[in-house]
Amino acid sequence: MREITHKIWNFLENFHLTTIDIFFKKVYTVFMAIYEHKKQFTIKYCDSDFRDEMKTSVGLALMEEVACSSADELGFGYAYVKPRGYAFMVTNICCEFFSPVRLGDTVTLKTWPTPPSRVIFGREYQFLSTEGEPLINATSRWCLYDLNEGKLLQSKVIDNQDYSAYNTTKLFEDVKWKIPTFSQDEGELRFTMTVANSEYDHNMHVNNTRYADYCLNCFSVQELSAMRLRRFSITYVKQCKEGDTLRFYRKKTEDGGYLVQGFNQNGETVVQSMMYFVVDGQ
Repeated sequence: MREITHKIWNFLENFHLTTIDIFFKKVYTVFMAIYEHKKQFTIKYCDSDFRDEMKTSVGLALMEEVACSSADELGFGYAYVKPRGYAFMVTNICCEFFSPVRLGDTVTLKTWPTPPSRVIFGREYQFLSTEGEPLINATSRWCLYDLNEGKLLQSKVIDNQDYSAYNTTKLFEDVKWKIPTFSQDEGELRFTMTVANSEYDHNMHVNNTRYADYCLNCFSVQELSAMRLRRFSITYVKQCKEGDTLRFYRKKTEDGGYLVQGFNQNGETVVQSMMYFVVDGQ
């Protein structure tokens, strides 16, 4: 599929629009309008929590996996950004859980990019059972970062994409990306840690998936045994580095949800999360 996409794109780039060129451009437009990248995964022992269900952090890791392989397929993945000194970094994720993904389950995870704004790249995800039933819907926002200059880059910097042809389907009608903040005095300290090398990815900071574990560590086994995660939103505010001391505070919201906020040793917010649970069995 990647080779087909590149051939079509190169054809359009190198030739003047004749009748046949217009035909191929229409083919490319139709292809991208329905584009979905799919992968199958089987949930292993190390992917599961104390309930023999997929950890939230593992779900985020699988989403990162398909996002990267989709970007590779479309021609703007790691092989494209690394030589240019760029990196994609996720800024926000929102997930809605319909049914648990259990140990041994085989799921299909599909993803597609949506048309970006000036600096924000959107991406949708859906976990499907073997029967094709939705298990989890998710959406995310990413930015493209210049590692050498230390600044955000505009989406037009990627020169091999026709964003106007992208799949515009969104799984959420309205996502409130802004998570309410609170001070340390307003919350309850629930978890403390010091960042070490095992938290790192190749961008030389804590990988985004690890923060899901940190936030859920603000709940006890007893609490999580009695309720099930229904909706999980997370915003990445500040990169964390080796040696940083992180403190995670929890606060209950008026509508029955929970806010979790992580602070570094300087008192700066590094991550925010909002979670809603349902009583187990509902």
